[in-house]
Amino acid sequence: MVSSYGDGIMGASSEYSRAQESAYQQVSNEFGSLPYNCQSLDKELKRLAERILTQRKNFPLPSLQQKLYVEQLESKKSAWEGAWATRGCRDIIENIRLQSIAVTETSSAIKQEKSVLEPNNKNQNMYIGIGGLVMLVGLYIVLK
Repeated sequence: MVSSYGDGIMGASSEYSRAQESAYQQVSNEFGSLPYNCQSLDKELKRLAERILTQRKNFPLPSLQQKLYVEQLESKKSAWEGAWATRGCRDIIENIRLQSIAVTETSSAIKQEKSVLEPNNKNQNMYIGIGGLVMLVGLYIVLK
């Protein structure tokens, strides 16, 4: 009787181990290894968070496999968040964002300046021509 009880524990333990290994493999297949750069890491962290939320929403009473899968997702997310902090990704992404905004603002300012300068150049040339004509008429009158 004792051995059958022991076999039951061993069977449950091996079932748990198989489910845990399966969950680990599933997460590894879906999310792979740690992304190399901060932008990819940011995208993958978002995808991980969305997957965790989806799993919790779809399976409010999860099976053992689903529970272990979510645990593996959370474990990977936690590890990647640590890498995010260690690499200083928040500052890197913020600098990239600021540079992008600066480039956009600069190109916008150049376009606006061109839209103002081109009509002004035409007006300036017209005023120079009228001024030259007025000077010639004035010179003609003075010399006559």
